[in-house]
Amino acid sequence: MKFNKNIYLLTLGLASLLPLSCKDFLNETDTRRISEESLFKKPADGINLVNAIYDTFHDGDFMNKSLWYGANFLSQDFHNYGADSFFETYEIPSTFQPLNIAWRRSYQGIARANSAIPIIAKMKEDGVLSQELANRLTGEAYFLRGVFYYYLASSFGGVPLELQTVTDEGRHPRNTQDEVFASVAADMQTAADLLPWKEELSNDDLGRATKGAAIAYKGSALMWIKKYDEAVATFNLLDGRYQLMENFIDIHEFDKQNNQESIFEVQFLAGADQSWGHANETIWFTSFHMPEEASNFGYSYADQKLYNSFEPGDKRKAATVIGPGDEHASPAIEIKNYPKVKAQFKGINTLGTLNPNNPRDKSGWWRGSDTLRSGYYSVKTWRDPNVTGSTSEPGGKEYIFNGQNVIMMRLGEVLLSKAEALAKSGNEAAARDIVNNIIRKRAGLGPVDPSLSFNDVIINEYRHELTGEMSLWYLLRRNGEHINYVKKEFGITIPTGKDLLPIPQEAILNNSTIVQNPGYL
Repeated sequence: MKFNKNIYLLTLGLASLLPLSCKDFLNETDTRRISEESLFKKPADGINLVNAIYDTFHDGDFMNKSLWYGANFLSQDFHNYGADSFFETYEIPSTFQPLNIAWRRSYQGIARANSAIPIIAKMKEDGVLSQELANRLTGEAYFLRGVFYYYLASSFGGVPLELQTVTDEGRHPRNTQDEVFASVAADMQTAADLLPWKEELSNDDLGRATKGAAIAYKGSALMWIKKYDEAVATFNLLDGRYQLMENFIDIHEFDKQNNQESIFEVQFLAGADQSWGHANETIWFTSFHMPEEASNFGYSYADQKLYNSFEPGDKRKAATVIGPGDEHASPAIEIKNYPKVKAQFKGINTLGTLNPNNPRDKSGWWRGSDTLRSGYYSVKTWRDPNVTGSTSEPGGKEYIFNGQNVIMMRLGEVLLSKAEALAKSGNEAAARDIVNNIIRKRAGLGPVDPSLSFNDVIINEYRHELTGEMSLWYLLRRNGEHINYVKKEFGITIPTGKDLLPIPQEAILNNSTIVQNPGYL
C-alpha cells in the first residue's frame, strides 16, 4: 500500500479524465502539456481534480468483479460460469485479481480525495474558488472517500485508514471494522454539511454526490457499528426528499436513470470506446449477465431457488429474475430483436421454452452451449433497449456494451435499513409499517404474517428488494444473520471466517504490517 510515490501523479492525473457525473459533461480533458505552475488557477481545475476521484469507478472489473461479485455471488442467489465458481464454496483465493483491483482502485480513490481536500482549501483561500463551489467540491471529496471505505470494510472487514496524504512508506496496519465505519460516518457527516440537496443541483451537475447521498451512507455506516437510534435519526433527514418509483421495473430502466428513487448512482458514458483494452468508461454489466444465447457471454446466472423464493403476486420477481418461458419485463426490451436470437431462434420472445410433456427436459432452456448454466438470469442488469455500441472479437463473438448507470444506493434500500434500525431500537411497530405499507405495497403484496420474527422478515425483504444490485450480501452481513441465511436457503455451511473476503495477497506483499483475515491463515 505504497501511496507516497503516486500521490502527486494521482492528484495531477488529469490526462484522459472523464468526469463521472451527469452525462452532459462527460467530456475528455487532455492536460498532459499543462505545467505545475498553471494548474489549480481556475475553477475548472478544482472541478477536474474532484472528477478524478469519481473516475476511480471507471473500471469494468472494479464495478462488476470487485463489487457486484461480492454483493451477489456470496449470497448464492447468483453464480459464476467460468473460473470464478469458488464463490460457491467461499474458498476465494487471496490471489484472485479482482480483490487486488478492489483494494488498489479504492485506495487510489482515497489518495485522490486526500490530495484534493487541501488543494481545494488553498484554491478557496487564494480566491480561485468561491465558497459555494469549494464547499461542494470538498463535500464530494469527503463523500467519495467515505464510499470507498464503506465498500472496503463491507468486503474485507478492517482495513488501514488513511485520512490524509501519505508522506511515509504507507505501511500502516489495519484498523478495526468498527473504526472504519466510524470514519465513514464522520466523512459522510462532513460531506452532508457541505453538499447541496439533489434538487439544488443544476442539470449539468446531476449525478454528483449530494447531501442526501451522504446522509444515506452515514445511516448505513452507523448501523454497522450498532448505533441504531442515531441511524434512525439520520435516515429521517431524508423524509420527503426522494420517492419510490411507482413501478419496480422502472428503477433500473435505461431511460429513467438518475430517477426519483436513486440516491447515488455511478454514471457511465454512452457511445464511448467500447473495447476491452479501454478504461471501461462504459459498463459491460449488460453482456456479462445476459444469456449466452443472446450475447455470447452469460458468465453470471441466477439460482433457481431465487426464482422460486418470490411470493405469488410479487411484482418484483419479473423485474429481478427471468426464467425459462418468461418474457423480459422491460417494455423497452424485446428478446426477439437481438441479432443472435433472430439468427438462432427465429423470433422467439421468451427465455427459452419448457417441454410441457417432460419438465425435466432442459434442452430448450437457455443454459449455454454446454448446458451448464441454470437457465435463469438477472433482469436488473439486463438493460439494453437501444445498444449504444458493441465490439466483436475474432471468430464472430459479439459482446454488447452500453452506457447504463449503476445504482449504488436508492430509497428502497434506505427504507429497509431504517425499518431494521427501528426494530433494533425497540420500535418494531414502525418497522413493520414501513415493510408492510410501503415496500410490500409497491410489490403488490399484503402484510407479512405478524407471528414471523421481524429479523426474518427484513432478511426476506432485503433479498427480494435488492438482490442483483450492489448491496445484498453487505446488508446480510451487517445484519449478522448472513451465515444462518446461507445455511437455511442453500444448505451451505460457510467455513469459519470465510464470510469475509481475503485481504489481497498483493496488499500484504506491499505492506507487511497487514495481517490476513483469520479464515484464510
